[in-house]
Amino acid sequence: MSNNPVRWVIMAGVLAIAGIIALYIDNTTIPIGERPKQFEELGGRFQLNSATGAIDSEAHKGKVVVMYFGFLNCAEVCPSSMGVMSASFKLLEKETYEHVQGFFVSVDPNRDDLDSLHEFAQYFDPQILGLTGTQEEVDAITDQFGVYVDLVDMESSVLDYTVDHASRFFIINPQGQLIDAMSHSTTPVELAARIERTLQRYPAQ
Repeated sequence: MSNNPVRWVIMAGVLAIAGIIALYIDNTTIPIGERPKQFEELGGRFQLNSATGAIDSEAHKGKVVVMYFGFLNCAEVCPSSMGVMSASFKLLEKETYEHVQGFFVSVDPNRDDLDSLHEFAQYFDPQILGLTGTQEEVDAITDQFGVYVDLVDMESSVLDYTVDHASRFFIINPQGQLIDAMSHSTTPVELAARIERTLQRYPAQ
């Protein structure tokens, strides 16, 4: 075996690069070779279903829309994030509150029925609606908003699978344009302030 230090440095470099590539393949939300969407390309009009009827985002122009993607079997992250949305709404002045709409979009349409989604969303706030659609419609809107979703088998659980997904608050201005995607670590105060600033900068017409 050679004790040439240069050779070992080269080998270590090759292994490090291989490890980085493997990590990228395992964790990226974008296939290798595919151009990632820029933020300004995300968002736009969408149509989904709720327990109260069909929802068209066009009908909610004039309001700040706060949208979160999740699923009902999500044990911690989704309820916690919805709690943040609910708490932020409670911090708003009445006039501002009347110009905000929350959406909880299920990325698990095979298990999440509309009545259960409605009950879940309304538990947090009357201004939040639970939405979903067919698998094709859900795939379309997650692609439209650049939301990472991946089904993960759970052989040792009573659940057949869980859903890994991006956890963000998507902010849509009163003109229907996506203007921000805030981290799930956002606090209620920060989210409420973002809603207020959005209405100030993009007043409802």
